[in-house]
Amino acid sequence: MQVLRDPQIISGFAYENPVDDLPELTHCGEALCCEGHFLKPHTHPGFEFLYLSRGQATWRANGTTAVQNMGDLYVAYPQESHGTGTKRNPENQHLWMGVDLAKLGPAGRRLALRLKKERPQLVPGCDEVEPVLRSLMRQIVTPRARRTEAITACLVMFISLLEQRLDTLAQGEGSQPEPHLPYSYGVQKAVAFLRQNLQCRLPLADLAAVATARSVPHFCTQFRREVGMTPAAYHLQMRLEAARDTLRQPGYDVTTVALQYGFSSSQHFSTQFRRAFKVTPRAWRKSAGG
Repeated sequence: MQVLRDPQIISGFAYENPVDDLPELTHCGEALCCEGHFLKPHTHPGFEFLYLSRGQATWRANGTTAVQNMGDLYVAYPQESHGTGTKRNPENQHLWMGVDLAKLGPAGRRLALRLKKERPQLVPGCDEVEPVLRSLMRQIVTPRARRTEAITACLVMFISLLEQRLDTLAQGEGSQPEPHLPYSYGVQKAVAFLRQNLQCRLPLADLAAVATARSVPHFCTQFRREVGMTPAAYHLQMRLEAARDTLRQPGYDVTTVALQYGFSSSQHFSTQFRRAFKVTPRAWRKSAGG
């Protein structure tokens, strides 16, 4: 593994020939790039697929510039010189992988022929491929039993999802993808997990695992950059907002609500509630008619 250390890259890693017994996968990686990101023109022997999970990026190949938005998939063709556009990119986060599709069985060969015939440079609205790419990366970063089988399954799924998206676009559907949530896939998963577990505080290790992050520090850094606060602070805000709504309902006293949302005591709950909403829980309950 090559850890990416560059003034333009906040964090990242890259693998060349990551799996000895799977030469079809030539390279892969992920990078969180700061504003001013620039990548000089380069080529690869096979296809390269680059998914943007955060921000916006501009890429240039064959004299054509493509603006990639969050959730889009950029396609670089074999031996095609490609790099960032004439203007440096804003802050963004992307994952990429290089694949020799011709060696990935009938499905891979079929996709390779279709891409070369239709020549899409940018495939919009490919959100479904992000969890597949992240699963593939996780298998590479933390080798496990039957890893090659798992990675091959990820590649097959990626091919199916890309073909499905190309079919949808060819039929004139989905040219305007649904609005993308403002967070990357991992942070979205963590936020959803937090929302499903409002009754107690959650260990950071559990959240990092849900987000399929490489490490707890990496997850915390990414979460804070995207959400604007730490996971603990965000979860506390969620729990307090849920508690405030519950206090509107008849039959719920302050102590019951405090314990329901994982606070150690009504006093602790009252302190946090007043800090957040500038009013005590009892005063709020009274004003809400509870």
